[in-house]
Amino acid sequence: MTKSFLNRFVLLSSMALGVSACANSLSPTEIKFTSVQTELFATPGALSNAWGDYDNDGDLDFVVTFGNGEIRLFQNNNNVFKNVGAVAGLPTEGPQQVRSAAWGDYDGDGDLDLYVGTQIRPLPSYNTLYRNDQGTKFVAVSDGTALALENVNSRQASMIDYDGDGDLDIFVPDRSGPNHLLQNHNGTFTDVSESVGFTEKRHTVGACWFDMDEDGDLDLFTTNMSGDNDALYENTNGTFSDIAAKSDIGKIARTTEEGGVGCTVGDFDNDGHLDLFVPTYGADLLYRNVGNGIFKEIAAISGITGANHMVGASWADYDNDGDLDLYVAGYMTVDEASKADDRLYENENGKFTNILTADSPLNASDHGIQWVDFDNDGDLDVSLTEGYPEDGSHPLLRSEMPLEGRQNSLKVLVLDSAGNYTKAGSEVRIFDAKGNILATRLVSTGDGYNSQSAVPVHFGLKDTAPVKIEVSFLVNGKRVPHVVDAVDPLEWTGKAIVIKQP
Repeated sequence: MTKSFLNRFVLLSSMALGVSACANSLSPTEIKFTSVQTELFATPGALSNAWGDYDNDGDLDFVVTFGNGEIRLFQNNNNVFKNVGAVAGLPTEGPQQVRSAAWGDYDGDGDLDLYVGTQIRPLPSYNTLYRNDQGTKFVAVSDGTALALENVNSRQASMIDYDGDGDLDIFVPDRSGPNHLLQNHNGTFTDVSESVGFTEKRHTVGACWFDMDEDGDLDLFTTNMSGDNDALYENTNGTFSDIAAKSDIGKIARTTEEGGVGCTVGDFDNDGHLDLFVPTYGADLLYRNVGNGIFKEIAAISGITGANHMVGASWADYDNDGDLDLYVAGYMTVDEASKADDRLYENENGKFTNILTADSPLNASDHGIQWVDFDNDGDLDVSLTEGYPEDGSHPLLRSEMPLEGRQNSLKVLVLDSAGNYTKAGSEVRIFDAKGNILATRLVSTGDGYNSQSAVPVHFGLKDTAPVKIEVSFLVNGKRVPHVVDAVDPLEWTGKAIVIKQP
């Protein structure tokens, strides 16, 4: 499918969604987004949303966290959702806002566990790791352990293998103090924050782990509020040092009312290097990775115009044309009330145009944004959360792209050698028959708003010609490639190709 074809659509629900386009870009060919189970997802106060197949039945479920302490677990049965959170052992209320959620198989038993973080207001916070018992029950295992992190103003939790030893460690930013890194030893966690270099106090909200210098281990970018500069921590044998200044990151002058909120990693220009977007209170930032751990800030010249209270963001090729587009969630204050103020930037050869209008039902998030193909049909649906308005919701919108477009896609599920979800931060690249790189995706270490999903990576494709897939696994400080040749996308429509670590 060509870019010219994909530029000629409008986004619709049962009524027009109000997405603008250039005067000559409309045609009868349309892609639609339709609301799914609107009443089920109509509850206000939603903050974080994260997706994963917790019951191992082959389709994607998701959690939504709320300001009243509730965690809802929506089980997917043939694309029909049911809230089973209470039955599964998750709280229906609590004394703190639940501000982050991360899926990962911390104990390597083959099912996804859940870690959530809360904030101090109005009572002392208390984080929780919920062990998944074979998809039937979640059991809190944090009491009396380092995992609880009492009195930490938690934000973007990440379940990642920072030391390359094969199991998942947990990182928790603190908006009110030094950040925390919890090292996993056979299912027992130790707080190693000080010994690895996380001692500085900044107002950290967002965290994105990726191998920014391509040396075989996960480095860390953090976004910081209240005027603090953002940080880029280089991982050297499991210890961290902030090299933001050397990498040309974090030099933006900020007032105490400004700062970075979230972050999302993606190769928007398809050059094989992972780039970085930062929604902020202030001017949003787009860092192009030019190689060797050096980044260049290009938001304004690329068409990124956000300059308000932007909170969450996520890259995705929602139109299946071969490059990454960008959804940015945020809010504005109108008559002393909060109102969603979102962007959907379409990527046209590295230049971005916001095609979302203020009256669009897609303009419905002030926090969470997750792209996900929940119905396994080849296009990306979108899951949002709107936490502040009294009439807010957490809508799920299904993409109704025509079959011609849905076939131009490929999903890759990356697992460890035992078939478990422990490979967050792995990189997936696809190449054409001549060996030219087409696109790069990162196995999620967290984005949206304080959320980490465990889902296949999704590639949109310009055509359905066979491709080569290369997965870069990060193992003991080395990049271990694994290649699958001559993959026919049409053979994988409606399902993911599973690639395990050798």
